[in-house]
Amino acid sequence: MKKFALRKTLLLATAFGWTGYDLQHSVMAADTQPAHTTAQRPHRGTPQHAASAHTTAAATTLQSRAAPETISVRRNRAFQFSAAQHEPDSTSHISAAALIEQHVQTVNDLQRLVPNLTIQTEGGSTSASYYLRGIGLEDYTQNNMSSVMTYFDDVAYPISSMSTGQMFDVSAVAVEPGPVGTEHGMADTGGEVRIDSNAPTKEFHYGASEDIASYARSKTNAYVSGSITHNLQYRIAGQMLEGGGYFRNRDTGQTVGNANMGALRGRLAWQPDSKTNIDLIANWSQDESQSGYGFVLSDPYSSSTYGTQPRDQNIYNTGWNLNPNFAHLVGISPNSVPNNHNVTWSIILKGSRDLGFAKLKSITSFAQQQRHEYNDRDALDLRSGDTYFVGESNVFSQELRLEGRPMFNDRFKWTVGAYYNRTRTFGANWFDMTGTNPSDPFIRDSYHNQPAETFDQFVNLSYKIIPSVRVNFGLNHETDTRQIVDDTIVQYYGATNTNKMLMNGSPFPTFGAITNQFSGRVGIDWRINHDVMVYASIKRGVKPGGFTTNTTVSEVQLKPFKPEWVLAYEIGVKSEFFKHRLRINAAMFYDDYHDKQILGQIVIPGQLNMGLNPTPGIYGSYINAPKSTIWGTEVQIQAHPIRGLSLTQNIGWERGTYDDFQEVNQQAVQAYFAQTQTYKSFTTNYNGADMGIPKLTLNGSVSYQTRPLLHNAYTLTFEGNYSYRGAQGWQPRATGVYVIPAYFLMGASITFKPRNGQWYVNAYASNLLNRHYILSETFATVDQIGYAGAPRFVGGRFGCDF
Repeated sequence: MKKFALRKTLLLATAFGWTGYDLQHSVMAADTQPAHTTAQRPHRGTPQHAASAHTTAAATTLQSRAAPETISVRRNRAFQFSAAQHEPDSTSHISAAALIEQHVQTVNDLQRLVPNLTIQTEGGSTSASYYLRGIGLEDYTQNNMSSVMTYFDDVAYPISSMSTGQMFDVSAVAVEPGPVGTEHGMADTGGEVRIDSNAPTKEFHYGASEDIASYARSKTNAYVSGSITHNLQYRIAGQMLEGGGYFRNRDTGQTVGNANMGALRGRLAWQPDSKTNIDLIANWSQDESQSGYGFVLSDPYSSSTYGTQPRDQNIYNTGWNLNPNFAHLVGISPNSVPNNHNVTWSIILKGSRDLGFAKLKSITSFAQQQRHEYNDRDALDLRSGDTYFVGESNVFSQELRLEGRPMFNDRFKWTVGAYYNRTRTFGANWFDMTGTNPSDPFIRDSYHNQPAETFDQFVNLSYKIIPSVRVNFGLNHETDTRQIVDDTIVQYYGATNTNKMLMNGSPFPTFGAITNQFSGRVGIDWRINHDVMVYASIKRGVKPGGFTTNTTVSEVQLKPFKPEWVLAYEIGVKSEFFKHRLRINAAMFYDDYHDKQILGQIVIPGQLNMGLNPTPGIYGSYINAPKSTIWGTEVQIQAHPIRGLSLTQNIGWERGTYDDFQEVNQQAVQAYFAQTQTYKSFTTNYNGADMGIPKLTLNGSVSYQTRPLLHNAYTLTFEGNYSYRGAQGWQPRATGVYVIPAYFLMGASITFKPRNGQWYVNAYASNLLNRHYILSETFATVDQIGYAGAPRFVGGRFGCDF
């Protein structure tokens, strides 16, 4: 048994994002878990990766001070996340090194690394909508809970836009599909994305990196970490991202789309005694970027007012026309280009206490976000699609959890806990409609308040029937109450838009929604031998209902939509072969999906001249699809066939169909209105229709690190990666299903560094083939616009780490 001093291990393990790779190919990732035992289940909010230096440092920080500062190596480990191989799930684990190598800038980029994951911005805003195994919610105004929950440092973010700006100084990411909530946090239907930042270290470390690339893009990172006293450690990290604009105003030639983002994070870790750990985390980020640029995708809505809008042949062309009256009303410069002015901050207090029979954990958090976003949603020199969204949200949460010590010779394990959050959201959605109807120009403001509270209680149990077979049980009870308060429509008329009129006479009535349901899981896993495990599970997940607030013009839109729920079946296998040189994990899943929440349309029948309230017409509103089915498979392969060579391949395939769903046929409704001046509902039956989920997602990478060069002092690492996403449809609408074309991306890099890892120099290219591709689409007024993915970026990165 070979032993390494902890000091030496930590110094080797801080190559600022490359350390997991360094250890993997030099000392082969020391693993404190003996090869013949099963690792104790870690808290799911903190992904484990045995080869990560930062995780090693974090674990060291939280160890008992009486523990010996040595690491025992039982055998070489070719892979990271070895403990996860003992968990009966299909979670994807991503190391800090992989995030850097594949140029993950924001949470949206994670879809290039995880099978069956889609993350898209809504209408060019910073709102991120997550879809995991086809389950997700399109939510521009961010007033409803996401179907896929985001966790940062164990804290749930029910408002997904709060997750932007924190993807720096990250230790690892884990993406778990399917219903969750029986071990921590909140229940949901789609799964969760867990992101953990680097913890403070006892040893003093500091480092910085600079990334310079095409389009004058610059990204700067820096951190410092160490001890204040023998039982108090700190870590301060920051990031700046600037430039990188690749959009062009088709009318003036102006280049736009430059980033201007900054973020800071501070952490304190304190061990007042050998049984207690306290962790204080503060985050702050500010986004002043130019953003929200789309191009004309198609023009199915041309009219005599606008004429036909041709599709942009260059997907990086865009356009806008800011009305000075609109700018004055919302309080921005009339010379503004589409941009953000967003500030997000949070403070987290985590504590744990060893009680002997169990470990008590407490997680307290408060987060606040202010959003001011000007977007042009027609991408044209017309005053028909300019929007200005103002949002202010805050979330307080408290979680208490007891994680019991294994009982009955490690056969029985248990966790019980409770979670509470209080969310307050305010939103004002301004829309410039002065160009839509020149004879009656107006600017509309729709604003609302929404208070919400969620309370979860959960229990999770596992028991080994025999040493190789374990049964698992989990239960979550969730109560969610929310209201929509003072929802109001204001319209400004006249040539100068100074005549103010309350459209509905007074604020709409207050509406409420209550969800009170159970989620849970049952499962079994069988460890066939040390390296192969098979498992099966049945899970039930629930997501609360909510409200439509995107430019509400009728109180009918404010009636709450129902909760959605899913019964998810999964079988899988986790395996390693050839002395841990080949890892193959695979899963098959089938989701029985009920009351899927969709942003669709409703019709209020009647004649316009009848003076009815609410006014007859077609309105956007969230609706429920009563029944649908999703099924598919996932395969994750990693291999280290020879020394220095690493290969990964992820495969995701899925299908989804509506079993019971009818949607408004907008064309039929409009045709009937043209004949009769009366609105009447006509629907299209979509039973058996495809849900538009990308059927095939692929991603993989290859990395080769040379033997030491130049007197055994330096190494070269060559890396290549790719991702493929199949064609994506959009939810059925009467205007048809638009399909976002499939696309294929490649990237490559080369890194030169000394063996001690104290500095590195890297050259890279992303989107190496310079493919032009579309990430998402939207329709707001006169045309359908698309949002383009980034072109080829060529750059260099250098950094130091001491």
